[in-house]
Amino acid sequence: MVQAISAVLPELDQVRREIRSVSGNQIFSSTVRGRLHSLASRYFDEVRPAVSGLDGIESELSETDALFQELHALSRKNASKDKCLRLLNTAKTLFVRLEGAALARGARRSAGTRTATDDLIIESLQDLCPAAALSYTQALLDLESTERMSYRGPAADLREALRETLDTLAPDHEVEAMPGYKAEPDAKRPTMKQKVRFILRNRGFGTGQLATPESAVEGIEEMLGGVVRSVYTRSSVSAHTATGRNEVLRVHAWVRMVICELLEIPT
Repeated sequence: MVQAISAVLPELDQVRREIRSVSGNQIFSSTVRGRLHSLASRYFDEVRPAVSGLDGIESELSETDALFQELHALSRKNASKDKCLRLLNTAKTLFVRLEGAALARGARRSAGTRTATDDLIIESLQDLCPAAALSYTQALLDLESTERMSYRGPAADLREALRETLDTLAPDHEVEAMPGYKAEPDAKRPTMKQKVRFILRNRGFGTGQLATPESAVEGIEEMLGGVVRSVYTRSSVSAHTATGRNEVLRVHAWVRMVICELLEIPT
């Protein structure tokens, strides 16, 4: 499931770049329209069947289906450049959510247990960055409980484990010195996504291999924001607690995947 999405993400990014480079307000190039058509076809042929069995993503699937149907229709005419870019940006966000749902399914199967992969992560982090190992271990201990009133604590520990790992492997000054580095808008230092790219590129990873860990980092930030916001938007403590734990289990799945990529731990 995850592989189907990660395989299409590089093509989505490539189509976005090509459309951005189009001069004028409409897309007249048959080559660019053909790439847009190919992307829409790959969604329905490869991604849609792979994620159709996931539970709890009906609204995301419905939105993504409608979006790619519209992109498919736009590929048959001289479409608006701005409209295509807007739809493609939304498509990437939806892909991140679908990818997270697939990862979360694996996390729920091991919910409340510490897996062999977790043990390898902790052992590796103890040598590399002891503070990250402690944060990761504490998050797992907290996630074992289904009686917590809030799951913001383990969410924060998971983010800290990832942040400290990235800071150790990719110090700010080294990331800023890499060719082509450009600070993200409103960011005073390299983002976690930029650090992931720096580390994996230094290991010789190609563009396609970067897509999954990069989108996972985007999902982690989005989900953590949701965990915090849910405290203020849910009037029922029990509803907040149940949702909060499921959200943090998803964050755990993504953090585990990214750290395994960074430390070359087999999964």
